[in-house]
Amino acid sequence: MSPMSMALEGVLALLLAACLFYCWRLDQKLSALRNGQDGIRAAAAELNLAVTQANDAVKALRLTSAEAGRALQDRIDDARILSERLGARAAAPEPTRAGRR
Repeated sequence: MSPMSMALEGVLALLLAACLFYCWRLDQKLSALRNGQDGIRAAAAELNLAVTQANDAVKALRLTSAEAGRALQDRIDDARILSERLGARAAAPEPTRAGRR
């Protein structure tokens, strides 16, 4: 083997070692990215669950507020009727008794 071919093979071996090193680093970075995506997927699933629970809570609040509104309107109607009755009694003249002076 000539010294020139040996030098060329040495340079190729160094380039191959450098290529292997960069491939190893790339593999580590890709693995870290995949692990990060798993974390993002878990966070997205938790967020989706929280949104679903919040949506259910809002629906329950709407139903509760509608029921409370109906109950309040019923009480207002009853109070209005009682107020009208009291107003009618207050406006009516008192009966007079015979023999009272």
